Amino acid sequence: WPKDRRVRVAVMPFKSAPDHPESGGLVYESFTANILEVKEYDVIERGALEEVLREQKLSFSGMIDENKAVEIGKLLGADAVLLGAVTEYRPRRLLMFPPARIALAARLVNTKTGLIEWTVTHRAGGMKRWLTWIIWPVGAAVTVLSPSVEDQTEAVARKVCRTLARKGASLAEK
Repeated sequence: WPKDRRVRVAVMPFKSAPDHPESGGLVYESFTANILEVKEYDVIERGALEEVLREQKLSFSGMIDENKAVEIGKLLGADAVLLGAVTEYRPRRLLMFPPARIALAARLVNTKTGLIEWTVTHRAGGMKRWLTWIIWPVGAAVTVLSPSVEDQTEAVARKVCRTLARKGASLAEK
């Protein structure tokens, strides 16, 4: 990408974790909000993406394969598309269950070359299960006070997007 301009990115819907169909939407929203803070990227507005998806007879809530995502990115004038999947999503439950946990994988695909520019996997939350069961009073109290899955999602998106800022700067230098 040219050094003197920002990379135009289309954030595609994230694939939801098994048994948690809402997880992809939650991660999508967190990523979109946080990637706006990365000065190396311009994010294509969701409405424009939704319009192209409707024209292509695709659902925003469904997972889009990499080739179709690149095609949609080109239609939007994007330099790259951000694709991802929630690989684990466990909300915090009652006292006897472990704390919230989320894991995801994401990648940025160059729409001109079809090459993956970067990939990231990240996991947050989910203290050791034994803490809740073996040291019950302490484990239960810590579980209750631990961050929710929504808070964990926001933390993951923020951390990944900070990493993207560094990677975006190095990509712009190429």
